[in-house]
Amino acid sequence: MTRRRARGTSLVELLVGTALALVVLSALTAAVGTGARLLIACGARGEAEDTAQLALEALTFDVRRAGWDPAASGLVAVREADADRLVLAADLDGDGAVDDASEETAAYVCLASARRLSRLVGRQSMPLADGVTGCGFRYLDREGAPMAIPAGGLAAADRARIGAVALDLVLLPNGLAGRAERSILIALRTAP
Repeated sequence: MTRRRARGTSLVELLVGTALALVVLSALTAAVGTGARLLIACGARGEAEDTAQLALEALTFDVRRAGWDPAASGLVAVREADADRLVLAADLDGDGAVDDASEETAAYVCLASARRLSRLVGRQSMPLADGVTGCGFRYLDREGAPMAIPAGGLAAADRARIGAVALDLVLLPNGLAGRAERSILIALRTAP
């Protein structure tokens, strides 16, 4: 009599197949987890780069319009100039005066303790960048030579000689290994 062989899979074959499937599933889960962490890090990096760029664009906008004086009233473009603070003025409505409570006055403040760069428009304070690890203003005279900044900031006579404003900004947001660095040099207006 011939013996018939049983068809199908044995318990050992099922266990081996299940173990292989679990190994493949574990590898896939690890790959998806790594991809998600990479996506979060890239998103944080992109946000830091965008934040730094937008802060510089806001400063550029305000510096370029500082000193606008259509009434020729002798407006002072730079009201304060320090290593961590810059106050700009422009007569935007052409009435011959600068309203300190409006957008005719714009200030930029590097707050090292709060790790923030803020923009103050009139009396309204707006944070431009958080996670700031380095922030500082530099000033060049009309000939392009760097100006030394004393402890109390530049005096009125020195502020009148400013030809360009520079900002060096370094951001290191929480959870990000690399930092975003930007520097910009912006010329002041010489005539209305």
